[in-house]
Amino acid sequence: MPLFGFDFLKKVPFKDKIIFDPTMMGQVVMHNRQTLSGIQNWIDEAAFKNSCFDYGVPQIIRNNINKQIDNSITYSDVLFYLMKKHFVNPDYLEIGVSVGKNFFQIMNNENVGSLTAFDIEEINPVLAAQLIPEREEKWETPSVSIKKSSSSLKDFKYINKDIRYLCADVWDENSWAKLKGNKYNVVFSDALHSAKAILFEFEMLSKYELLDEKFIIVWDDLIGKMRNAFFKIIRNYDKKYQIKDIYLVPLNGWVGQYENPHSVGIISNFVL
Repeated sequence: MPLFGFDFLKKVPFKDKIIFDPTMMGQVVMHNRQTLSGIQNWIDEAAFKNSCFDYGVPQIIRNNINKQIDNSITYSDVLFYLMKKHFVNPDYLEIGVSVGKNFFQIMNNENVGSLTAFDIEEINPVLAAQLIPEREEKWETPSVSIKKSSSSLKDFKYINKDIRYLCADVWDENSWAKLKGNKYNVVFSDALHSAKAILFEFEMLSKYELLDEKFIIVWDDLIGKMRNAFFKIIRNYDKKYQIKDIYLVPLNGWVGQYENPHSVGIISNFVL
């Protein structure tokens, strides 16, 4: 029976629990915790001083950002697991990278292909120190943006991976256009945390045809109006993308047990 054979204006069905292969997930958790142990301090004081939003890190998170986390499953673990299980060399887009702690874990997924980061902040020097710079393109940021410096798209290498860092305002459609021609299998949205923002993000993903034939999209912090926007995206785009699976699950973020679990939304156009 089709998953969406009823009136979408009523309710979108979703699953509230993901069933993992325990052996595979155990390997993922161990790998990610080892990866995180390679960087002792994610805070660059000068970068934070010159940032737009303190890299999206409130003080309570900043106090815990460098602490070792336990083996409770995080959204980083779930992203890694889904890539490992369902793709070979998937292309990955992360919208709202912050200091790069989640992005760094995905970079170290041996199965991932190319990776693109999109954030209003300049790349965290802590993350940049892990990369080999190659090319950079700059353009003018819209005058209405809170970002007052130029926007840019920087290309890096990390081991054998291509890394791109798009430093721009997520509301700037011209910057989204810079990604046209790319096809992403996995997208993680963790930027402005507003209903209007995630609706606009998906509009851009669709307009510039950034989703590959097989894709998974993950959203962080789906509460209140953001959850309604999540359901609206599914209603509006199901016909075009034939969404097959929907999840809303509580998961730890990248400071693990030091904050409450996040409400994380996942959609895919194949059965997970």
